[in-house]
Amino acid sequence: MLDLKNNRTSRFVGLHLDLIGFSSSVLCAIHCAALPFLLSLAPLANLQFLNNPWVEYAIIIASFLIACFALIHGYSRHHHKPQALVLVVMGFVLISTGHLAEWNEAVFTTFGATIVAIAHLINWRQIKQSKVDYPDCLNHSKSK
Repeated sequence: MLDLKNNRTSRFVGLHLDLIGFSSSVLCAIHCAALPFLLSLAPLANLQFLNNPWVEYAIIIASFLIACFALIHGYSRHHHKPQALVLVVMGFVLISTGHLAEWNEAVFTTFGATIVAIAHLINWRQIKQSKVDYPDCLNHSKSK
């Protein structure tokens, strides 16, 4: 019974960054898609801060750092499959394109954030299918 509990705990610890990354990417996609509608209500609901570029940059930077750590960790220590890394690069390229081009910014950033969220789901699934438990990968020990 104790081994089963430790296994579940180690899986949770190993996958929490993908959950955080997925959640922040989904929130980013919702923010980007809903911002044009929310801006029309901003004066009524005191939501002007949502249009602040620093809020967007902070979300993008946090999402990028979480994605880098979570996906590189999953790739290098668990599954060695590049799909999630390729998707996250594509997602951040779309997000950057939307911010630089400024035409159809909401479309580019929404799709980019959605792709980043999908990359986290793929990484999470590949870690779950991995034979290396989270504490073992931190110690660089042999896989099971």
